[in-house]
Amino acid sequence: MQIARVSKRGRAVLATLIALILTVFLASPARASSVRTWTVKVGQESKNGAIQGMAFGPGEIWINVGDKVHWVAGSMEIHTVSFFDAAHPVVPFSPDIDYMVVPTPETTIDQPGQYRNSGLMATMSEPSGPPMPTSYDLTFNGVGEYHYICYVHGEAMAGIVNVRAAGTPYPYSQHHYAAQANAIRVHVLADGNALRFRARHHANAHHVFVGASDMDALLMRFVRSKVTIRTGQSVTFDMGRNKFPVPHTVTFGPEPASQAPVGDPTHYSGGQLSSGILLAHRFGGTAVPSKFTVTFTKAGTYHYICMLHDGMGMKGTVVVR
Repeated sequence: MQIARVSKRGRAVLATLIALILTVFLASPARASSVRTWTVKVGQESKNGAIQGMAFGPGEIWINVGDKVHWVAGSMEIHTVSFFDAAHPVVPFSPDIDYMVVPTPETTIDQPGQYRNSGLMATMSEPSGPPMPTSYDLTFNGVGEYHYICYVHGEAMAGIVNVRAAGTPYPYSQHHYAAQANAIRVHVLADGNALRFRARHHANAHHVFVGASDMDALLMRFVRSKVTIRTGQSVTFDMGRNKFPVPHTVTFGPEPASQAPVGDPTHYSGGQLSSGILLAHRFGGTAVPSKFTVTFTKAGTYHYICMLHDGMGMKGTVVVR
């Protein structure tokens, strides 16, 4: 086979072409330092929804001025991404506090200490309400350390965005942050399973725990979810395994229009009965019941739910013989 020879003029053209390619290639780091979008998970959950996590994944990231952060809901439990200030402080959550639940219209933030809020976000929406947002985007235009929290879960769920000057080399990649988010999820699920195991160890047919929680995970289940008793006996539904003040209800029969207590739990034989909101701790200085005891006066099978978390599968049954 004859190899074609390259003329001097052809070699010059080839050298010019190689130089052009090298110029473009060497310029690629500058392009890599242009604005980027970074993804952060908001919350975690098990496949069946029983365990819900209270963490941003990851909790801290490093970006550059002009970059965008894309927060994505990772659970059915509601969360917010909230950059708070003195006028919008972190206090016990209430859906009646507008600044906690209403999103701000701005898509950029210029300096630490500015108030911005995603509003409520989750992977599941209320059947009777509008679709729940599943993501939130914010572009950072100023250098600094931006602290944020979830208004629903307060200081138990906090994050930091470190913003440096444009063109600063990134210390970590999105792949690294995704691995961190996965590690957080694994930790949360293990913690939630441990909560369930300990609660089940202390529960019995007459003492049912209403969920369980610590500062990392929420167990959205009644433990034990099915019990059998005799006529005239009682079951006490207890919030005592909750270290984080997540609200629940114990609701039999048709779901009432409000979250206020309904019915007489001392002589229950069927129909509508609800504990109203139960909490393991005082809420905003107000004492809220943490236990609900029901005495069953008629044989039958009685199904009940938590009005707030039945969509996650928080349901139970009492069989009375």
